[in-house]
Amino acid sequence: MPSSGLTRGVILSLALLSADPVIAGPGPQTMRTYNNRMQALFVRLDVNGDGRLDAVELRGHRALRRRLRRQKNRSYLLIEDFRPNATGQPSGRRLRKRFRKADRNRDRKLSRVEAQAIPWLGRQFDGIDRNRDGNITLDELWALQRSLAPPQRRP
Repeated sequence: MPSSGLTRGVILSLALLSADPVIAGPGPQTMRTYNNRMQALFVRLDVNGDGRLDAVELRGHRALRRRLRRQKNRSYLLIEDFRPNATGQPSGRRLRKRFRKADRNRDRKLSRVEAQAIPWLGRQFDGIDRNRDGNITLDELWALQRSLAPPQRRP
């Protein structure tokens, strides 16, 4: 159902106003701000107001075009594609798969020996093991990923 220009403008304004301009660091507020901005971007890019972004509307946005190519049996993106997964964790399917493969004893932690199966983890083991318990968990990897993300800019 196409939305009117006024409705789209109101959604965009609310999304931008609800974004917290001060970001103290990684955490739920950062994700909320990111999600609000992504939804505002969706509304801005949806030129024809059909609630879908097709390849033409994504021109000039390489990351979103890559996301579109990953869609199975669809030639458009929906606003749901911009929302985080239900767990609140990064989706990182490839990292999760490699992590499970390296976790030989299935304790959901990588020891120093198990981490050698993923070369960069083996080399950076001490820096990633933040709590110094001799193991790396997926939560520690997600924390590392969030800490390395570039700071967000205000629109």
